[in-house]
Amino acid sequence: MRSAQVFSPLADVPLCRAVELLAGAAARPFEQACPIPAALNHSRAFHDHERKSVFMQEWICVGRGDEIPNAGDYLTHEIAGVAVLVVRQGDGHVGAFVNACAHRFARLVSGEAGTAKRFTCPYHAWTYGLDGTLLRAPYMDMKAGFDPAGHGLRGLNSEIWEGFVYVSLAAEPRTQLAAALAPLCDNVVGRYDMGCYQTVIRDTMSWNANWKNLIENFTESYHVPMAHKQTFAKHGKPLADYVCGEDSDHYCYHRAPQQAETGSGAAHPANDRLEGEWRRMMIDFCIFPSHLVTLMPDYLWYISVQPSGIDRFCATWGVAIPPEVRADIADNDFDAWLVQLHDYMNLANSEDEILVEALHRGTASPMLPQGTFHPIEKNLWQFIRYLNRTCGAAG
Repeated sequence: MRSAQVFSPLADVPLCRAVELLAGAAARPFEQACPIPAALNHSRAFHDHERKSVFMQEWICVGRGDEIPNAGDYLTHEIAGVAVLVVRQGDGHVGAFVNACAHRFARLVSGEAGTAKRFTCPYHAWTYGLDGTLLRAPYMDMKAGFDPAGHGLRGLNSEIWEGFVYVSLAAEPRTQLAAALAPLCDNVVGRYDMGCYQTVIRDTMSWNANWKNLIENFTESYHVPMAHKQTFAKHGKPLADYVCGEDSDHYCYHRAPQQAETGSGAAHPANDRLEGEWRRMMIDFCIFPSHLVTLMPDYLWYISVQPSGIDRFCATWGVAIPPEVRADIADNDFDAWLVQLHDYMNLANSEDEILVEALHRGTASPMLPQGTFHPIEKNLWQFIRYLNRTCGAAG
């Protein structure tokens, strides 16, 4: 049974106070750090502020490039209340647009994915090419001076990094994505070649919690031995083996090798990309603000989180596997294998849902102890510092 949504007196905390609390938390060194101030997960004013300062400015993951391999293949998504359409172009690059007709703004494309040669608005049949140009506007020749060239779809910035498709609503994004993530790619995740992984699952979920609660949960593995006994805890990675990555304005990560050299979580014998302990290394990372990835030699699991309100978020999530793993699965066995994998991931998500919603309910209280961090929860402190950089002015 889904838990009830939570009322909190912290909902009325004004923006100036929330920002003050955030600045204080970010100023502490990690050794003295405390969890994210509870008001940031419940304040209406701060929720509106982060929507403008974070989700309308940053790069947001909308899926994976191999989901739209051919010209005309598309995905839809929503970012900060803006409906987004991403489309593979004839020259191979991915274009992104606001998913609204340029006439009177009816939703242009429904459904989560598909393929098309052109896009026709269901309202008045205005028709657009894959590049967003207006191809046909019935009867608009009756309007003097109407120029189709001035009425194409509104374009958005898009990039592909390591197989993931990102979109930014900002006219001029704060960062160049590849440059911002170059250290993470060059030193850590690039050796896996995530771009070659093949997507086998795309799904969605919606939980009664603040979006930051899921970021908090995913970016630490302290809870894994206790909370994921049916799933991830079986990999047997001692907490003492976890290493938290360097400080960055754009990402955080931690990693740990599992003990087993073979089997689930280890590199396939045909994997010629990974060497040494990297052949059994798990990396959990977050591309700020809301793209979460568990990367292993034999699969990756990603989540892209979007706030639906103070106390609810929706998330797109998926799983991809490297080509050598897919080649080992007989076509006749693939459907059964996929069902088993999907069930496993749903189980892992259900284990986390309990925790994340409990975290949101607990932080609704205006009377809480100070709190503290375990040494392998440094990524949470790094996320607090990211929030302070992006939301640290009341505007």
